[in-house]
Amino acid sequence: MNNVFPPARAATQLDASEPLSAVSPKDSLDTEIDRWWHDHFPGSPVAAVTAAWNHAFAAKEELKRRLASLKEEH
Repeated sequence: MNNVFPPARAATQLDASEPLSAVSPKDSLDTEIDRWWHDHFPGSPVAAVTAAWNHAFAAKEELKRRLASLKEEH
């Protein structure tokens, strides 16, 4: 597993003031998931343990893949 320990400022970190309408509809769900992640996980107890961070980060990415496949089915 790649070490995805929380960086000081993630490249995908989003400005919470940026409206979702500014993002393409295709990416809006991923964008909102990433916003949620950055609102809740950096600085949390999960961030203090590399293995926990990696597990939670992988779960977030898997959720995005699953939701994308659901969108493709419909």
